[in-house]
Amino acid sequence: MRALAIAAAVMGCITLAGAPVATVHAAESPSVLEGRLILLDPGHQLGNSNPRFAGKLGQTKFNGTTVKGCNTTGTATNAGYPEATFAWEVARVLRRMLEDEGARVALTRSSNSYDAWGPCVWDRAKQANRIGADAMISIHADGSSAGNRGFFVLVPGLVKGWTEDVVKPGRRLGTSMLRGLDSAGATPSNYIAGQTMVSTNTTGLNFSNVPTVTVELGNMRNRADARLMSTPEGRKAYARGLLEGLRDYFSRG
Repeated sequence: MRALAIAAAVMGCITLAGAPVATVHAAESPSVLEGRLILLDPGHQLGNSNPRFAGKLGQTKFNGTTVKGCNTTGTATNAGYPEATFAWEVARVLRRMLEDEGARVALTRSSNSYDAWGPCVWDRAKQANRIGADAMISIHADGSSAGNRGFFVLVPGLVKGWTEDVVKPGRRLGTSMLRGLDSAGATPSNYIAGQTMVSTNTTGLNFSNVPTVTVELGNMRNRADARLMSTPEGRKAYARGLLEGLRDYFSRG
């Protein structure tokens, strides 16, 4: 089992569990991310569990294959660290990394608050369409059995009239996310074959008209994953893996 790399740029050195494993030299040419418009979608919202918003969260829409709800509360570690907070904090770190490379970054929510809700998952995808994002990354964590561990991605399946335009680029983006997280030393899922789920009923994927994936960075019910998710260093390493995935995607055309 590999621990997630605590990826830090210290004299150009990336570390894996504290040991130097690679040297990164400053790029002499512009980053492949320069000028790209990336929509980061930190899953859920703390206020989704607030009873005041139950009516709003109860909205439903048909997503091409089934009727699903607006949004959910998400999961949490056994110690109570919420998925909504984890996703928000990873997104904030990743935004800074992307902006440092010249990317333009938008987020699907502007806060992480018990006094806010949503937005609904279909509105998050519609935001990507509206702004013409080059890619949308939906950041999540799983709440599976305690023995399950590691990252995986959900990519769009073919839903006629809905996803024909995003299946191929979405699957390429998913493959790049796997490469990026693997290069950062993240632990691949031990319970999802090939670390990839092809989904035809994920609302955010179905409503999107831009390359979109949902990344489950780990399992919050697994002790080792939860420990990493609960630390600033761990969240920075997850963000580094997503950054590497985006670099990989845009470097391949």
